[in-house]
Amino acid sequence: MLLNIHSFMFSRPLKYLLFVGFFTSLALISGCDQAAKTENNDQNETNPVLLISIDGFMNEYIDRNETPNFDRFIEQGVQAEYLIPVFPTKTFPTHWSIATGLYVENHGIISNSFYDYELEERFSYGPPADSPNDERWWGGEPIWITAENQGKTAATFFWPGSEASINGVQSTRWIDYDGSVPNVERIDSVMAWLDPSGDVRADFATLYFSFVDSRGHSYGPNSPEVDEAVQEMDELLGYILDETDQIGLSENLNMVLVSDHGMAELSDDKVIFLNEIINLEDVDMVDWSPVAMIKPDEDKTIEIYEALKANEEHYRVYLREDLPERFHFSDHYRIPEIIMIADVGYTITTRPFFEERGVIAGNHGFDNMAPEMHTFFAAKGPVFKQGEVVPPFESVHIYELLTNILNLEPAPNDGNADELLHLLSN
Repeated sequence: MLLNIHSFMFSRPLKYLLFVGFFTSLALISGCDQAAKTENNDQNETNPVLLISIDGFMNEYIDRNETPNFDRFIEQGVQAEYLIPVFPTKTFPTHWSIATGLYVENHGIISNSFYDYELEERFSYGPPADSPNDERWWGGEPIWITAENQGKTAATFFWPGSEASINGVQSTRWIDYDGSVPNVERIDSVMAWLDPSGDVRADFATLYFSFVDSRGHSYGPNSPEVDEAVQEMDELLGYILDETDQIGLSENLNMVLVSDHGMAELSDDKVIFLNEIINLEDVDMVDWSPVAMIKPDEDKTIEIYEALKANEEHYRVYLREDLPERFHFSDHYRIPEIIMIADVGYTITTRPFFEERGVIAGNHGFDNMAPEMHTFFAAKGPVFKQGEVVPPFESVHIYELLTNILNLEPAPNDGNADELLHLLSN
């Protein structure tokens, strides 16, 4: 039986033992399912895996700050020089690619918010609030569903897309996203789910933290406010490491620490006014900045494209079929006819909107090969090497890495297990 505990109130910090008590009360409900999974796991035993995402986190953040817990984590494990996210480098597409091993054109989450002209509905992480829960949006099979389908127990505490069922299947434990839930409470609940003496005994779990990304948007990646957020995240990582000791998993737990994208400084001096290049009444804007996704009215595609091409400065414009193959962003019906990619640091907007609101301090979404979009990867645990730094790699390979560690048969994906074998100790 699946449980949505969104209604469970997080009114004050709770230690993981309280969560154990809460879930123990559900034992009579879920005991049969858990017993079947336990029998399967006895035949296919692996160490548990905790996948943690720190949204908008970059290597340079720990390079310029005192981060003793990140340092401890890295010394005990393996770190990539940097992680290459998928394009476009926005939160929902990048997280779903990590979870499924698919490029965006193969999973269909093309941005954080977009309109689907076949479904005649809008996907958005905001209103309508229930749109991310509809499995029609989500292509591919995320790692937690692969685990559940093969007899293991998954528990997801926030990961973009983790609220949705896939072919009717969900994690054994999952949470509707609520950004107000304190970070310590997120950790406590996941520790309860991973606890070998607890009621859930998850084989796979996720954690997600968004506050570093939020500070980057509000203040810019080079701000003291971001440095404060990094130090706060370092303390939370230390708490995670201490709690794994408390539940007796410090030697057995494989932890994978990732981020989805980097962050770039923006400026009021670096603005592209789209309304002064094309007639916006002739198009639908599927998405705006820094990757403008433009759906022209019927018979207007070439006219709009040529106008954008004639004024191509501080951006690149492509017909969908002409996008460089490395973007893996051409072969999905949700991707509109014209794609306009701003140079790093530039904002695509309209003059009225700019005069009313200006631009935010930091943003992502740019070319995934831009250094500012590169991001963070480190892992530690019994299967990983210790004290090594490895060359950069693409995030689509992480799904294959996770299935390897969990001894699962992967669903179809774009990753390659051989690309990350050098991270493993054996």
